[in-house]
Amino acid sequence: MRPRGSLSVWLVVLGCTCPLSAQEPSTSPLVVPSGTERVEVDLVVRDKDGKLVRDLTPGDVQVREDGVPQQTESLELVDRPTAPDGTASPAFLALVFDRLGPSSRRFARGAALELLAHELAPGTAVGVFSIDRRLAVLQSFTDDREALRRAVDATSSLAPTTLAGERERELTRNAYHGLGEGFGQAHVAPAEQKGAPECRGREEVRIRLTELLESRLVEGFESLERDQRGFGTAHALLALVGGLEALPGRKAVVLFSEGLAVPSDVEATYRSVVAAANRARVSIYTADTEGLRVASPADEMRRTADALRTRLRSSSDGGRLTEDSPLALLERNEDTLRVSPEGSLGRLAEETGGFSIRGTNDLSAGLAQVEEELRSHYILFYAPRNRDFDGRFRTIAVKVRRPHARLQARRGYLALKTALPVPALPYEAPALAALESGKSPADVPLHLRGLQFPEEPTSSRVAVAVEVPTRRDLAIVLLVRDASRRVVRKLSQRYELPGLEPRADGSVFFYREVRLPPGDYTIEAAAWDFKARKAGVAAQALAVRSADPGRLRASSLVVVSGAEKRETGEGEQPPELQLQGVLLHPNLGQPVKREAGRPLAFFLRAWPAAERAAVEARVEVVRGTRTVAAAPPLRLGPMADGRVQLVSSFPVDSLVAGAYELRVTLTDGRDEETRTAALSVGP
Repeated sequence: MRPRGSLSVWLVVLGCTCPLSAQEPSTSPLVVPSGTERVEVDLVVRDKDGKLVRDLTPGDVQVREDGVPQQTESLELVDRPTAPDGTASPAFLALVFDRLGPSSRRFARGAALELLAHELAPGTAVGVFSIDRRLAVLQSFTDDREALRRAVDATSSLAPTTLAGERERELTRNAYHGLGEGFGQAHVAPAEQKGAPECRGREEVRIRLTELLESRLVEGFESLERDQRGFGTAHALLALVGGLEALPGRKAVVLFSEGLAVPSDVEATYRSVVAAANRARVSIYTADTEGLRVASPADEMRRTADALRTRLRSSSDGGRLTEDSPLALLERNEDTLRVSPEGSLGRLAEETGGFSIRGTNDLSAGLAQVEEELRSHYILFYAPRNRDFDGRFRTIAVKVRRPHARLQARRGYLALKTALPVPALPYEAPALAALESGKSPADVPLHLRGLQFPEEPTSSRVAVAVEVPTRRDLAIVLLVRDASRRVVRKLSQRYELPGLEPRADGSVFFYREVRLPPGDYTIEAAAWDFKARKAGVAAQALAVRSADPGRLRASSLVVVSGAEKRETGEGEQPPELQLQGVLLHPNLGQPVKREAGRPLAFFLRAWPAAERAAVEARVEVVRGTRTVAAAPPLRLGPMADGRVQLVSSFPVDSLVAGAYELRVTLTDGRDEETRTAALSVGP
């Protein structure tokens, strides 16, 4: 052991804008608030004449969850005329325009204006939104009719991103048919057929290869565009549903669309929309803005399927799975079927308790029914018999004992108890269920650390790092709860290897940053291994204190375990742990190996009270109550933005194995701040 005062420390001052702070993880188990969980289902029931039924009793309704009969606790009729005290229960209606072509925009605009021309029930607020590459708010929720009309009028000037449509699909079909018919007669003009056989052969090969290239280009473009459109619409709907979740009363979305693309790659995100809408009690109604088509969607699907069958007959893959193999072609056929209005718009509406308006050039009758259902509906409550909230999607089937009655209700929900600020995604559900269980499973090793950077008096940037040994298919979910146990942030990522490469040491590193106001928080992290179907959970208490701009402020002290190259995009704020294009990986409590000549780096930032003031730093290594090593005081000069930064290291092989505390004390001549970090040195 070197004597006190001889610990070698080097200092580098960098012109970067990244601060941090470390807290020790809590070993206390996670606590999930107890209570009676009830499932709430909105119902709309109409008789054979299409009139709303208003005299149902609990005995008239039968509910099954995953096929198991449930006991109905209550059935309440909600009629929304003005209450006796002059107030009205709220209702929210979102009008959403999804990438419409010129004729569809005019059609949808006219229908929306006609809806706004009618008297809406008191307490009804309407919002106008558009979807292209993102969700745009044309008018936030209001009852101001004139403002709403202006927002709807603005949709006529929108210029959506063009996507592959009927023309591209027709080109693909024609190319497939031509390829299936073989060489010669379908592709070569009669005059060309009279030439020498070898000339005709070369020309036929050229034509066939040209058509093959064209079909592949069109098909590839269409597939990519379809996925892009599907993800864009699904993510926009998720954002809208997430915003509506916290609002009270009846909530509905009318989606004006030419067709919702739900190819296989988008299916999981589509299920997220359904689950989120059902959890938030948001009914989605869809309006097919193509109206009465010259060629029916079913006919288009039939012609596409015929073209694919032609390729199946001409495909010869020798037993290998190629892009032309029967299995690959059948998957494309399935994707094609998912794009039809009946298969996409209708499915979305039916699974969220709404209905689809299609096959008509007059949307007004359907929109009038939507407004009517905002006024009057039932709310059914039941306590599920299955009390294991495992995050799986559970189906709901509701039947009404009335002859010829037509019922609308949501079709299922994700079995989660925690109220989230944004909708849960399907891949997050098992990890969220592990957090809710209160059992703190440790089958998947998990390390967690939250680090603070008090940049502003009203909030701090908090960097959160999670490290997990590499898994084949892994999801990491992070929740930030306030002192009342309310979730204020949800962050997650799925790692499907190969895809996102693990670190060189074989671990997955998850890093995010959030801004938090002063208060007491708990950070909870869960990792779910999809292959092993096992979880790991960790938690940490985090106290974010108010930063006084008149006093010295310091970030957490970070012991660095590794780094990776990471460049910040133009206009992007660099992460707090990023220094000159390198993202530092903090040590999250793992023992540090004693290797000769290997330094252990640490990092800290501070904000002096006085502008452009220097700060003195004292670095010590403490074991128990004894200082085992220390460095001479260091004077840290301010950077261009007035902050100071300490990036230092020391040889860890000078320490014997055991538990230590790294301590840095800062002073600006008036205030003093001390930051510590636990350090475990291995053999």
